[in-house]
Amino acid sequence: MFWWRPQLRVLFVCTANVCRSPLAEALLRHRLRSMGLARRIAVASAGTRPGQLGRPPDPRVARLAREYGFPLGRIRAQQVTPALLERSTHVLVMEQVHSDELAGLAAGSDALSRVRLLGEYQEGVPPGGVPVADPYYGDWPGFQAVYAQIDLSLDGLLERLLVDLAQAR
Repeated sequence: MFWWRPQLRVLFVCTANVCRSPLAEALLRHRLRSMGLARRIAVASAGTRPGQLGRPPDPRVARLAREYGFPLGRIRAQQVTPALLERSTHVLVMEQVHSDELAGLAAGSDALSRVRLLGEYQEGVPPGGVPVADPYYGDWPGFQAVYAQIDLSLDGLLERLLVDLAQAR
C-alpha cells in the first residue's frame, strides 16, 4: 500500500469503498502528482463494510474520471483495518456514521484524533462540515454532485496538508 516513506498518509473512508472514497483518493492523488507531491503524501481509501473486496470503483466513478480527466489507477475495494488507521496521518470520512464505526477499530490508540469529516474542509460550510451523501443508489446527477462536493472539499484539505507538510520537515 504505502511502499515508500511519505511524510503524510491520507486515508479516505466510506461504506463500500466503491464510490466516494475511491473518487476522493483518485482526485487527491491526481492533484498531488500535478503539484509534484505524490511521493511526499500517500493516499489510500477503504470501506467500513465493503461488500466485495477487490472490486474496482463503480462504473459511474470511472465515467467521472474519464469526463473530468483524472486516472483511477488500480484502486480496489478494501476493508479499513486498525493497522491502516494507525499508519494514516489524516483519516477523512464521508459521514459521521463512518467515524462512529472507526471508533471500535481504533480502541486504545490515538487514531480517532486524526479522523475528520471530509466536508469540514469545504469552504463556506457550517462548523462540523457537511456529509458527502452516498450516490450509489442514485442517478448520474447525484454522482456529479458528489464529485463537485469532494472536489471543493479537497481544496481545503490540500491547504491543510501543505501546512502539515511544512511542519513535518
